[in-house]
Amino acid sequence: MNTLGTGDIFGENEKPELPENGSSPEGGLPFSMSRRDVLDSLKDRGFRFDHRKGQNFLFDGNLLRALVRDSGVSGGSTVLEVGPGAGTLTSALLGHGCHVIAVEVDPILVEHLRTEFGDSELKVVEADALATKNRLSEPLLSALPQGEFHLVANLPYSIASPLVCMLVEQCPQMASFSVLVQREVAERWVAGPATREYGTSSVLLGFLGEARIMRHVPPHAFIPAPRVESSFVRWQRSWPVPEVPKGWMALVRECFQGRRKSLSRLLGKKGVKSWSVTGVEPGTRPDQVSPEQWVELAHICLAANLDDD
Repeated sequence: MNTLGTGDIFGENEKPELPENGSSPEGGLPFSMSRRDVLDSLKDRGFRFDHRKGQNFLFDGNLLRALVRDSGVSGGSTVLEVGPGAGTLTSALLGHGCHVIAVEVDPILVEHLRTEFGDSELKVVEADALATKNRLSEPLLSALPQGEFHLVANLPYSIASPLVCMLVEQCPQMASFSVLVQREVAERWVAGPATREYGTSSVLLGFLGEARIMRHVPPHAFIPAPRVESSFVRWQRSWPVPEVPKGWMALVRECFQGRRKSLSRLLGKKGVKSWSVTGVEPGTRPDQVSPEQWVELAHICLAANLDDD
């Protein structure tokens, strides 16, 4: 018999050690319920952790408050939280004075959030954040404010990169994101040219803003523990928002599919004869081109296509 009353919500070999909350306010959860109370409440509602939904919860109050500080959001800010789970980060954000839009796909967790937080500055949207791997869902888009907002979340790792990149690309009113993701993904987001990690997301985030890894978070900080280390990444959009040619990221993605090929081969197929103005040599590979140079190349490709028309 599990004396904590939470055994049924974990799969085999997943039952973690759940120490009591410390008596210090700094060590406890941001909201009034202890971690035992939260897990008992979820068990009573019939909840079970689902790896497919990326459900790994944080319960360390000190860490949760540190993540909110790392995010740089101020009281009164509107925050989008995708995958709020048990609502512990939600509570820390609300305690900081933020208005939170929480998008959660699990109906049991939605019920838990609405019951726990009641009439607070929280709007809970029951929906998947993605319609497909290449498209944001309509419920998510409809919930977004017209004005500035920030994404702060412990993201389900399976959707983290496509979700973040689509929000950055399609929602200029998103001023920043601060998210927990798999460390490998975080290192790609902050990578520079001519590194193994540098890719299309590095180009997108590097041109439109600046990304930094704020801290690494070990697996044992989560319940249940994931199999990988995590990192908290903060990205701030550049202001004013840089202008980019239409379809520039489509060019980047297409060229990175042949990342070992030279630009002379890749761009030659598009009718581009010269790009010396960019300072990029013909033999350069896609993963050696800076974000700023990619935008210049996209302008040249667009002009070449217009000339052909």
